[in-house]
Amino acid sequence: MTLALLLAAIAQVQTLFVEVCPERDGNDDLCRTEERTRAVVLIHGLKAHPFSEDRVRKPKLDDWQEEDSDLVEELGKESDVFAFCYGQDAALEAIGAQPDLPDAVGRLRKLGYTQIVLVGHSAGGLLARQAVEDHPDCGATKVIQVCSPNTGAALGKLANGVREAQEPFVKSLCKEARKAILEGRADKRIPDGVEFVCIVGDGGGAGDFVVSDDSQWPQDLQDQGVPAIQLVTMHFTAMRSDRIGRKIAELVRDDQPRWSQEKVVSARKEMLNR
Repeated sequence: MTLALLLAAIAQVQTLFVEVCPERDGNDDLCRTEERTRAVVLIHGLKAHPFSEDRVRKPKLDDWQEEDSDLVEELGKESDVFAFCYGQDAALEAIGAQPDLPDAVGRLRKLGYTQIVLVGHSAGGLLARQAVEDHPDCGATKVIQVCSPNTGAALGKLANGVREAQEPFVKSLCKEARKAILEGRADKRIPDGVEFVCIVGDGGGAGDFVVSDDSQWPQDLQDQGVPAIQLVTMHFTAMRSDRIGRKIAELVRDDQPRWSQEKVVSARKEMLNR
């Protein structure tokens, strides 16, 4: 059994995939608005549950994934919007090894969408990255990471404040765990046919107060020419900001070609001071 299959078998994490905009009255099936060919899938990150084991395991939309959120309303002007949610009772890489997210993208492709954009906040951006790296032909055409801890974050203290069932998930986002994961996936690359961009949240020169700038736009993505944009925001408010929502909608709409290494070096000096 491969490592991916072993992780998936161990995880068996519950997931939820729903359409949030436009609302389909009395219809739980996925539908495509006739004139639209673009779908956006919103993927949440860490949702700390210090009091309830049941809430750790149960997938639930975050407030910014709901149909009446500012972000969904902004994206819904030009795209059909969907949300992917997942329980957090397993390590992140185990959740990513399950086929649920690639399968959800495949369902959208069968509906006739030719552009399928994955927008992942924090850990959600890592799931989106794993999905396109492991399933390059699933149908995703673009990934937008928002404040994602590609090389980990300092979450050790938080791991001691959540329910036991959520500890593996939180610990899998720590720097040591992410380093080991990335080393084990060193042969993985963002597919050439998938556009990829990192939104680097920065509130004062040292990251978004949870994830450092260079974790949000790490060296391995820089080496692949993945573009990045730095925005003033804090980690847990980024997806609730009108300003960030408009920028996400712009990135969804516009092409995001790979950067030359010269442009990467210039941006690195400006954003990361190195």
